[in-house]
Amino acid sequence: MANRVETVVYDIVKAVREVLSRHDVTFEEYRAGVGFLMQYAKAPEYEIPLVCDLWFNATITDNEMKHRKGSTTNVEGPYFLENVPVINDEIKTLDDGSEPLVLEGRVTDLAGKPIKGAEMFVWHSDNHGHYSGFDPELPQDSYRGKKIIGADGEYRIRTRVPAPYPIPHHGPSGKLLEMMGRHPWRPAHVHFKIRAPGFLEHTTQSYFTGGKWVDSDCVEGVRPALIHNLEDANGAKVLRKDFKLDPA
Repeated sequence: MANRVETVVYDIVKAVREVLSRHDVTFEEYRAGVGFLMQYAKAPEYEIPLVCDLWFNATITDNEMKHRKGSTTNVEGPYFLENVPVINDEIKTLDDGSEPLVLEGRVTDLAGKPIKGAEMFVWHSDNHGHYSGFDPELPQDSYRGKKIIGADGEYRIRTRVPAPYPIPHHGPSGKLLEMMGRHPWRPAHVHFKIRAPGFLEHTTQSYFTGGKWVDSDCVEGVRPALIHNLEDANGAKVLRKDFKLDPA
């Protein structure tokens, strides 16, 4: 009896063989493809995870949603940090020229009961598409934080509107996108990760209606349920997002 590794790997090999046959790939094209893959051996170590996330990460999160009934999950991305400041109602940001943004909503179980004590991690880019903890010019405690959810399940966090940004595209992954005639840009988004005892960890992203690149995200991670209207209120944009967590 085949084990799971054999089953999955062989199906991948079979699918690639079918593509090679369907498109009548020549030996010269095949060798050129192998040569291109060898560029990853000389590239920075993040390039292999980058290209895997580029094509496959969103599919894995879709697979997870087949077994969940709560809010839609999404890709985590490479910029999550565990050790971040606990915040009350505001994330530390810099005066980067972006508009104020208020994040608000509730964290509940599937029945709508508030989940007191849930940990909500929030992180996003600055107005130039850079992330703290990875850009040395940004304070590490900026543009990210952890909110402890109260008894009513509600949260309200003030921050700033993030910007779209390109994934690293000066290596082989970017070259591959260029050869395909595709761009390396991700639409502006806010990351969330929520943890609570007795519930599955919930990781997702929120995108903005009408945002640039929303319809052509290079990692194909945007899902309709994750596109939100930004309302105007008291001189700030407001993103309303409720979370329903699945039991563990």
